[in-house]
Amino acid sequence: MVTGFNTDVEHEGRVYHVQTEDKGTGNPIIETLIYMGGEILAARRSSYADLIAQGLREKVIAERIEAQHNRMILDIKEGLYSKKQVRPFGEGIISSKSLDEVVLEWLAAQAAGAKIALQRVGASGLVEGETAKLDLLVSRPTNGEGLAGAHVKVKLISTVAKPKVVAEGETDGDGVVHLTCKLPVLQDGTVALIIQTNAGKETAEIKQLIKKPARKSAE
Repeated sequence: MVTGFNTDVEHEGRVYHVQTEDKGTGNPIIETLIYMGGEILAARRSSYADLIAQGLREKVIAERIEAQHNRMILDIKEGLYSKKQVRPFGEGIISSKSLDEVVLEWLAAQAAGAKIALQRVGASGLVEGETAKLDLLVSRPTNGEGLAGAHVKVKLISTVAKPKVVAEGETDGDGVVHLTCKLPVLQDGTVALIIQTNAGKETAEIKQLIKKPARKSAE
């Protein structure tokens, strides 16, 4: 089963990275991100719930994933993103915001309609080359009550490799799950964790950026 594509596209002297990922049948969304210089320029999200309703056909889903990926590549070659300022996940226009600010704004917009909430407890920074210790809470945003038995999956995404599941588990009676995963060191590119949870048909997701290790000063 095809779960995603990664392609570098050169246009007018600039290199764009296009990354497309299938969120899985529990959350039937195809998400394509366009990066340049470590920043997200745009995103496109589309549902394939209609294909599942017709009877899951892996070949047809794979064709739709590839078609969306190729459509975004064509947009780049047609100059769509060279004429515009950086766009946070396809909404609004920004000029000098960092990738952290873009992701946080997008997360806030996504959280508005969430039926369950996912958050890191006692969150500390994530650094390449270290082991990430993720204490995660799945709860009801209305009363903060922890949700037991929710499945949580951690994916590693980057601008230089395919997405990969690095940890998963289920929440305990308090709605908490403790996961760990080793974070890679990249010579180039940007890397992040996508943490997803689902309880029945309800889903939630957060993105966590992974920082480069601090450089030691020359002695």
